Amino acid sequence: MYQSIRHIAFKRLTALGLLALMSLSNCGGNSSQHPVPYIAVDESIYLNSPSAYDIQFVGGHMTLPTKGYSGIVIYRRSNYGDANDFAVYDMACPNHVNDPCGTLQVDGLYGNCGCDDQQFLIYDGQALDGVTAWGLRPYRITYQGQSIRITGY
Repeated sequence: MYQSIRHIAFKRLTALGLLALMSLSNCGGNSSQHPVPYIAVDESIYLNSPSAYDIQFVGGHMTLPTKGYSGIVIYRRSNYGDANDFAVYDMACPNHVNDPCGTLQVDGLYGNCGCDDQQFLIYDGQALDGVTAWGLRPYRITYQGQSIRITGY
């Protein structure tokens, strides 16, 4: 009997602990959400097409200015033949999402925010300097041999 009472008490404490943990994880409201809004994307890029010439080689990039929230940048990281060869990010500056100057200007490996000169590394989307709590908003990518498919994040 003593063991069954302990078992019931353990179950109740576990349930209360999970409830407390869940309520703590919700503190802060929207502060844990990326500031760049979700925009559904489903785009295929054929790597052997002339428009994709720049991403046929490591270090190359191309932009899709009408896709995503503020355009999409695709960067070719490597040439191993899988989805990790590419990095795909929205071109919206996380600190200036709704500002006219808040679209990145891509120059090689770097994206620069025109509002505050914040720099981002297009290789992995991380901020290099300046004041931001966010990296660039990533997109999901699948590699399909001669093409890549970019979908919502």
